[in-house]
Amino acid sequence: MARSKAPTAAGRARAKPGGPGRAGAPKAPAKKPPKTRGGARTAAARSAERRWALAAAAAILGVLALRLAVNAAVWVPVHFDEAQYWAYGQELAWGYFSKPPGVGAVIRLATEIGGDTMWMLRLPSALAHAVIAAVLFALGRRLFDAATGFWAALAYTAAPGVSVSAMIMSTDPPMMAAWALALLFWVRAAESGRLADWAAMGAAIGLGALAKYTMLALPAGALGYALFSARGRDWRGAAVAAGVALAVLAPNLVWNAANGFATVVHVAEDADPGQGYGNPIKFAEFLGGQFGVIGPVLFVAILVAAWRLGDWRGDWRMRLLAWSSLPLLAGMLVLAFATRAQLNWAAPAYVAGTLFAVRWLLTIQARRWLRAQVAIGTLAAAAVYGLAAVYAADGPSLARSTDPFKKMRLAEPFCDRALAAMAEEGAETMLSLDRRRLSECMFLGGLGWDEIAVWAPLPAPQNHHELVARLSPGDERRMLLVLYGQGDALPGAGTMPSAFREARLVDEGRFDTHRDRHYSFALWVVQGFEGYPDDDQKG
Repeated sequence: MARSKAPTAAGRARAKPGGPGRAGAPKAPAKKPPKTRGGARTAAARSAERRWALAAAAAILGVLALRLAVNAAVWVPVHFDEAQYWAYGQELAWGYFSKPPGVGAVIRLATEIGGDTMWMLRLPSALAHAVIAAVLFALGRRLFDAATGFWAALAYTAAPGVSVSAMIMSTDPPMMAAWALALLFWVRAAESGRLADWAAMGAAIGLGALAKYTMLALPAGALGYALFSARGRDWRGAAVAAGVALAVLAPNLVWNAANGFATVVHVAEDADPGQGYGNPIKFAEFLGGQFGVIGPVLFVAILVAAWRLGDWRGDWRMRLLAWSSLPLLAGMLVLAFATRAQLNWAAPAYVAGTLFAVRWLLTIQARRWLRAQVAIGTLAAAAVYGLAAVYAADGPSLARSTDPFKKMRLAEPFCDRALAAMAEEGAETMLSLDRRRLSECMFLGGLGWDEIAVWAPLPAPQNHHELVARLSPGDERRMLLVLYGQGDALPGAGTMPSAFREARLVDEGRFDTHRDRHYSFALWVVQGFEGYPDDDQKG
């Protein structure tokens, strides 16, 4: 981690583009220009910087307002993940089976302020992406110039994946906002050497890790930079950052230790689902998907710039950005080939990666490609928003293939029926073998953890729902058993009702989510659970 000071604005103007400068080099006496001419140049530079700053602020705030308006229209149904994170927030803890506690706490804060609405559920996501763009501007201005900061903020904001992510609450936006802030404090610490900046960097890393453990890739990259690329090193400052990060993360580590390191084990299993090694098709899908996540221009620019080391290897600023992005991206590409990787797992690499690519494109005089990034992202966002609106208006009459949110259309028609039957029959608990539908119905119906039960015949819990709401023999609560299946299949219908002393079918039928996709459902009122069938307990 570098402690040496970055060049001043004047020093950068005198240096060659991309030059690294010399840490601690003596400064030659500078000849002062005539006051009027020097003052004029300073005023012009400040005026240009203000214009770039105003343009960046206008773009970030304008897009944020648009995204908030789109979210207010509720064109996108609730996603299982965000419903599950909302459910986590109903019982705040220092950890959960599959995730650290940060996202649940963020959602709880937002919904405590504005209520359990879809708009408030997704507000933190839209705000987080605006914060990331603003920090990218600040980083670009601090490391290079205000023009670089503007294009970095605009290119990131226009990324297709960012537009979609701002419509759905997930672990990535808060973690990536913390990543961006940690980068900013790291640069400040490298310039000033102040322990307060190192401590702030550590706090940002700790908070980001509480949202998603991928955050730990940033300090790993920072260590690589310190060992192999830094102009100078401040190990005392790095120790302060590490200590603060560990202190912030410590409660989650304690929770994991008390719960058999459930989250850590789940993350490892998620990365290696036991489907064999060496998957070129999955690798190709992951690689191709990255063009949509960050946009084709930026993704290609990152790859080409990484290959052309000679263009930037001498610039400590570019090396810092490279170490903050390329190792994670490379690691996810390897993981995608070795086992599997979700498209969003590489997303944090694009925080520093965006600035890395933008600066390289500006250095080679390729600003037209940055305009292309913005144009492509704008068209992609318009297409997604338009399709979301069309399918929200009349999804069941349209084909599933062109629906960007096709997997999310099941929750509302299914939960509407289930919640209505639950109220009509006086059932105190909703029972299902599918935690996805339970999470969605929890959010849509405002149900608490004590109002759901999960059919979980295996002795070891497979998810957080099974950990805290497992149906156990002898349970005498009056429950609404909800069954559903794609097409005419109805998993569980043959065994689950018969496991209760009393079982009565109250509703069944089918509903369409699209013109070419329908689901069957059955709702039972059950009471007196007598135990799991032997076949289910064998898995």
